[in-house]
Amino acid sequence: MSTNYSLLFYLKKPKNYVSGPKPIYMRITVEGIPKKEVSTGQECDPPKWTSKANRLKGTTEAVKTLNCYRDTLVSKVSTINTAMIAAGEEINVESLKLRFQGKDIKRKNFLDVFKEHNNQMEALLGNGFKPNTPKGYKTSLSHVGGYLEKEFRLADIDRRKD
Repeated sequence: MSTNYSLLFYLKKPKNYVSGPKPIYMRITVEGIPKKEVSTGQECDPPKWTSKANRLKGTTEAVKTLNCYRDTLVSKVSTINTAMIAAGEEINVESLKLRFQGKDIKRKNFLDVFKEHNNQMEALLGNGFKPNTPKGYKTSLSHVGGYLEKEFRLADIDRRKD
């Protein structure tokens, strides 16, 4: 199952732009349909940008570094595409973008992690742990869950750091 994708790097004109460097964006297209744009976090002066080559022109160290970074992004997207094909995953613009940004990873909530820990503790009964140990952890889980519900009206806490 092969999926065609393409990348285009371009300068995006911000609102109220007068002059100076513009941010460089990467446009991801899969099989010619819906495009997604991702900021590269880099900027470039418009006269230094070559649209046909999707890169900066020049031989200075800054230009070489920025072009190398651009090549790294191309390589990263290619690696992600190859991994998704190997895993038999559906490849579309959104899934490729999310994987590139690292946002496709399923994250566990706090109480889920707590429950996993309790299950591991139960499995270790007899190997240095007494029956009261998991009982204490279950009680703690119950109290924390009740506290979240009562004080914050939350069923759980999202573990994301962003």
